[in-house]
Amino acid sequence: MLAASLAVLALAAPQPTIVHSPIPYGAGRRAQMAAYSRRHYGTASAKLHPRVIVLHFTANNSYSATWNTFASNAPNRGEKPGTCSHFVIEKNGRIHQLVPLGVRCRHTVGLNHVAIGIEMVQQTGQGAHWADQQILHRPKQINAALRLVRWLQGRYHIRNADVVGHATANSHRLFKDLEGWRNDHVDWQAVDVRAFRRRL
Repeated sequence: MLAASLAVLALAAPQPTIVHSPIPYGAGRRAQMAAYSRRHYGTASAKLHPRVIVLHFTANNSYSATWNTFASNAPNRGEKPGTCSHFVIEKNGRIHQLVPLGVRCRHTVGLNHVAIGIEMVQQTGQGAHWADQQILHRPKQINAALRLVRWLQGRYHIRNADVVGHATANSHRLFKDLEGWRNDHVDWQAVDVRAFRRRL
């Protein structure tokens, strides 16, 4: 029954239009990702086999600034590689893919080894819930996000329950960090993730 419903989902969710905007992610950065994975997940690998999708917002109002941050590979919490995300969705609905789906990105502590990261351009403004709501009520951006997530779900057999927010990642069943790290980000609150899932 589950396999059949996933097959229907895959057929009903064509790939949306995606602009390929790769950040530099060569052998050196992949080696850094493998070393990070060994420390935090116990296996030295930069390969991703997606099982989770994590929703984020950029906390700024600029796609280009976000791309530059991810491309810089600046240390985060004293470690390389730097942060990145697989996709960034602009306010006008344009979807950019920055990293191949078979490669891990540092976007969510404890889930980088299993998760695809999707950033949506949005400043924090009056707070995380407010920011989530701006995205949920911005038709072009939220519809692009829904199309992208539906396509990824069909491609990788990812359940709605495994579409989570950065703010809720610590409680996911696949969360793992051997260094004892936890997420302190507040983007995509539980109530807003539930609203997103209802629209999938």
